[in-house]
Amino acid sequence: MITKIELQELITNATEEMIDINSIKFNKDLYSRVDGIDQSAVVDYSQDIINIPFILINQNNYIINGVHCFHALLKKEQKQVKIKKIEIPDDDVKIAGYIVDIDTGVRHPEKDKKKLCVDYFSADPKENKALIEELKIPQTTFYRWTKDIRKERQKEINKAIVTSLLDPDKTQEMIAKEFGVSESIIKRLKAEIGVIFTTVVKMTPSEKQEYLKILKEQDLDFLEDYLNFEPYLYNIWNQKEGNKTEHFGSFPMNYMRSFLYYHTKPFDVVFDPFAGDGTTVDACAFMYRKHFCSDLIPVGHRKEDIRQHDINAGLPKDLKKCDIAFLDPPYWTQAEGKYSNLDEDFGNMSLKDFNNSMQKLIEALMKKKVERVAIVIMPTSYKNKFDFVDHTIDFHEMFKGKYGVEMRYILPYSSQQYNAQMVNKAKEAQKCLVLNRDLTIWRIK
Repeated sequence: MITKIELQELITNATEEMIDINSIKFNKDLYSRVDGIDQSAVVDYSQDIINIPFILINQNNYIINGVHCFHALLKKEQKQVKIKKIEIPDDDVKIAGYIVDIDTGVRHPEKDKKKLCVDYFSADPKENKALIEELKIPQTTFYRWTKDIRKERQKEINKAIVTSLLDPDKTQEMIAKEFGVSESIIKRLKAEIGVIFTTVVKMTPSEKQEYLKILKEQDLDFLEDYLNFEPYLYNIWNQKEGNKTEHFGSFPMNYMRSFLYYHTKPFDVVFDPFAGDGTTVDACAFMYRKHFCSDLIPVGHRKEDIRQHDINAGLPKDLKKCDIAFLDPPYWTQAEGKYSNLDEDFGNMSLKDFNNSMQKLIEALMKKKVERVAIVIMPTSYKNKFDFVDHTIDFHEMFKGKYGVEMRYILPYSSQQYNAQMVNKAKEAQKCLVLNRDLTIWRIK
C-alpha cells in the first residue's frame, strides 16, 4: 500500500501535460467516496473551467484524484485535460485518492474510512499498521470495523500469526498486539499447531483425509502439505529424493525434516552456524520451527535468511535462545577449497585446528546450556591417505561427559561419491571406502 510520503514524492516529480480527455478512465470501484460523485461539486467546478487544477492519474490512466473536475470538464464538452501521471498499482488508486484529499484539506465522512479499512485489510499486521497510520484512526476502531472481514479471512490470518510465531525476536504478547487479538488466542493457536504436528504422522491416509476436514473447519488447512510428511522409521536414512542444489555437502531436505520431527518441537529455535544453501531455513519453515542461521560466506540468494558470521569468533551475540544446535561443518580435508580459500574456513584447516575449532564451538554451546547438539559428518579416510578418522568419536570426547548420545543415524551415500581412479587406489591399498555420514544427537544430562 502506498504511503503519503511516497505519494507526495511521486506527484512532486511528475510533470503537467495535456492529453485527450477520452483517454482518461474513471472506475467507481477505485473511488474512495462511498456515496459516489457529488453532482453539486461537478456543477461548481464546471462554472470555473479555466482554473480547474490538474487531474492525477496512474500509468493506466485511472483517475486517482480530481474526479469532480474530470466530470466538470466532460459536462463542458472539453476535448483536452491537464494531468499529472504517476506510477502506482491500480489497487492503490482508491487509498491514494483518499490520501491526496486529506492532504489538501478535503474531508471524508467516517463511512469512507470504514470502507477503506475493509477494502485494504491485510493478514499482514504491518500493512494494517500502515493503513491505520494513513487513515489516522485508533487501532481499536480499525479492528472493530474489520471484524466481519477478519472472520471471513481467518485462515489467512491464522497462517500469518503462525508465521509470526516463527520470528525468534517476537513474543506472544507482541504478536497479539500486532494482530489485535488477545494473547490467549495466540497461545491456543500455538498449542493446536503443536498437537497437529505430533499426531498427524501417526495417522493412516484415510484418517488424514478426515482430519483435513477438521483443519478446514478450524481455518488451519494451510497445514495440508504437512499431512503428506512421513519421517524415517529406522536409523538408516537412505535418501528418498535428490536435493535441487549444487551446493557442496548439502544436507537433503528429507533428512532435515525427519531430524526436526524427532528432536525438536514446533516453535523450537534451531541454530545452524554452517547454513550453506539454506536447507535448515526451508525445513524449519515447513516444520514450523524457528531458525537462527549463519555462515562464514552466505550464498548470494539466501542472504536475507542467513546471517554472515564467523563461528570461530564465538556464538553470534544476538543468539538469545537456542533449543538445538545443528552442526554440519565442512568436513576437514574432505571440503578443502570447496567453499572458500580462507584460513578460517573449517575445510581448509589442519585436523588439529579443525578439532580445536569444533571443541571451542561445542564448549560455547554447553556453556549456553543448549539442550541438544546435533552433528553430521563423514568419517575421513580416502583423503587422509586411508587413515580412518572417526570424527564423531572425537566430538563425543569434547562433550566431557556433560552430554550423552540421544541418537545416532547412518546416512548412506551412493557409490557415485568415488570415481574409478579412487576405487582402484582403494583396491591397491587394500582399504574399504567410506560411504556414509553420521548424524549424532547429544543431549544435556
